[in-house]
Amino acid sequence: MSDVLHDTFLGLDPDCCTYERSRVVVVRVPYDGTASYAAGARGGPAAIMAASTQVELYDVELGREVCGVGVCALPALAPSAAGPEEMIARVEQACATPLSDGKLVLALGGEHSIALGAARAAARRHGVLSILQIDAHLDLRDSYEGTRFSHACVARRLLEIGSLVQVGVRTACPEELEAVAAHGLRPVWGHELARLAPEDLAARVLEQLGPTVYVTLDVDGIDPSVIPATGTPVPGGLGWYETLALLRAVGGQRRVVGCDICELAPIPGQVASDFAAALLAYKMIGYFVPPG
Repeated sequence: MSDVLHDTFLGLDPDCCTYERSRVVVVRVPYDGTASYAAGARGGPAAIMAASTQVELYDVELGREVCGVGVCALPALAPSAAGPEEMIARVEQACATPLSDGKLVLALGGEHSIALGAARAAARRHGVLSILQIDAHLDLRDSYEGTRFSHACVARRLLEIGSLVQVGVRTACPEELEAVAAHGLRPVWGHELARLAPEDLAARVLEQLGPTVYVTLDVDGIDPSVIPATGTPVPGGLGWYETLALLRAVGGQRRVVGCDICELAPIPGQVASDFAAALLAYKMIGYFVPPG
C-alpha cells in the first residue's frame, strides 16, 4: 500500500473524506515521551492508519458502510520535546476546532497521556463530561517519574474535568486505591469480568455515566490475547466481543462526543494487533455516530 493511502483512514479517496464532508475527524498523536516500560506507542497511529486500509467498509453487525458518515484524518501532530504537558496542549488545540464544528473527534495515540488533551477540548465544548476509561491500569497517580502529566497520571487529571468510570482494571498501587476511595470511584475490576454477563457489565457502566460521554480506550484494557502489542500488557482483560458490546451499549444510550485509542506499540512483522486496533476504531465510529 502507498503512503498516500495511509494518509486517509481506511484508504478512502481523499475527495470522499474532506473535512467539510466528514462528521468524524481523526487526530493522530505519535508521542510516547513518558513511556515507563516498553516504548513504541509513537508508532501506533501510523500502524492503525496502515492497517485500516485492510478493513472491510461494510460492517456486517451494523448492516451498513460506516464510512458513509465521512472520516477525515488530520496530519499527524509533531511530537514535542518540551514534555508531556506541552504535547497535551497541542492535542487540545488540534481537537478544539473539529469539536466546535460539531464533529466527533477520534484521537489515535501514542501514549495514554494524550487523551487528556482531547478530553479537555471536549469538556470546553460540551461542558460536564462523564469519562469511560477502558484500561488495565487505574492511572491515578498524582505524579510519576517527575511529572503530573505521565501516562500513569492521566486518569487523575481526567478527574479534574469530569466524572470517571473505569473498566477492566487489573493493577493498582496504594496511592491509586486511596484516590479511588477519595473520589468515590467504582471500577469494574478485571477479576469481575468473568462473572459479569455483557448486559450486566453495560448496565453497571451506564448507571455511572451521565448524558455526555468521552471514551478513552487504552488497548491494554483488552486482553493481550487480542492485542498483545502494547507497552504494559496485563493478562485478564476484556474480550473482543465483550468490548464491542460495551461500546455499542454506551453509544446507543449516551451521547459520545469524543474518543481515543491509545498505547498500541506495534510489533514488527506482527500485524494482528494493528488490524484489531484499526477495526476497533471503525467500530467505535459506527457505534458513536448514527447514519444519516
